[in-house]
Amino acid sequence: MEIVNFFESLAGKWFSQRTTHYLSSQSSKAGQSNLLIEFLPHTDASLQQICEQLGQDPSRIACGLKVNQDSRMDGDTNNTKSSTLMVAMHPDDSGKGVLMQSAANRSPAKGEYMVENEVLSIVTQTSEGVIEERLWFVNSNLRMRTSVFKTDDEVQMASFCSEIRMGLS
Repeated sequence: MEIVNFFESLAGKWFSQRTTHYLSSQSSKAGQSNLLIEFLPHTDASLQQICEQLGQDPSRIACGLKVNQDSRMDGDTNNTKSSTLMVAMHPDDSGKGVLMQSAANRSPAKGEYMVENEVLSIVTQTSEGVIEERLWFVNSNLRMRTSVFKTDDEVQMASFCSEIRMGLS
């Protein structure tokens, strides 16, 4: 599966159930999110703008996503709403490609992705540490997502999400 096909399969309305485990405190939190994911073609102007901000060649854009998220962690009284743009560049000969993310109130981030055996793996270096994510489909309407956050090669946080498609956007 190529990145364009994978991103196209992510489009739609999703309900996400998440468990996050913080290793330093040995505590866990559960949460839920409603996600609205829109597939964006390589010609989308917002994707080209992110490329220019991060010094990438816009002609290498494969596709992108706009992800609107409405989340609540158990015990919180308020929902957290966010919107993120993701830009996938065409992969190199090894199958690895650049993935850029831009969200309000955060600096744009640049990472690396690979689609192998129908699993999307993403590694993103941030100022705080490294985020490693994996996404895969159990079937067309059920996907799984894991992520770990590491500092100095030591896992600080791990999360698991099961996500159910609620409809197409």
